[in-house]
Amino acid sequence: MRNLHARIVDELGRLIVEGVLGDGQPLVPEELGRRFSASRTVVREALRVLESKGMVTARPRVGTWTLPPEAWDAIDPDVIAWRVGGPGGHEHLRELWELRLAIEPQAARMAARHRRPDELSAMAAAYALMADAVERGDGEAFQDADSRFHAGLIRASGNALIAQLQVPVVAALRAQGEQMELVAHSRVLTLVLAKNPDGAESASRRLLETVAAYRSSAP
Repeated sequence: MRNLHARIVDELGRLIVEGVLGDGQPLVPEELGRRFSASRTVVREALRVLESKGMVTARPRVGTWTLPPEAWDAIDPDVIAWRVGGPGGHEHLRELWELRLAIEPQAARMAARHRRPDELSAMAAAYALMADAVERGDGEAFQDADSRFHAGLIRASGNALIAQLQVPVVAALRAQGEQMELVAHSRVLTLVLAKNPDGAESASRRLLETVAAYRSSAP
């Protein structure tokens, strides 16, 4: 049942992003149930999840309707994945990339200044996992460790509001992927640990530029 629920949430989200559902018509649980061979209860639960993400609204005697993109939860990882995979996905990737450029270098500067031991330890542990993944040639393990590294960096900023942006950053990483590169990551970690705010900020920016250059040259 749980897998069915998750599948319906995912399919409904994608269909809404693609404009297949909505378009001036209400979402009728009975019709959706027939479409997905699911009970009305399961469909209603899925619609409640989408409502929590700002994608639909449900009102008594009015029904359930889709909402425009500006109402969607922009930092929800599912919404990000659906938008990246939908129409205008390249534009959304560009927006995510601009977010990383705006956030990560500043987070590195603040991390070097605030020196949060727990998050620095998390970054160091993630880097060790990245190095192990490179040695084994395990791209999936590298991506997971890379996500932990960048999330730890943002949390290490010491700013609770900035820390919340780890969600879209990690979602962007998973959507775009990064080459299995260690030197630029090592430089960021080293300068944060060395309490060098200027150096950490510059190293983070160079890391992102390295990733961008790799993407532009990839076939």
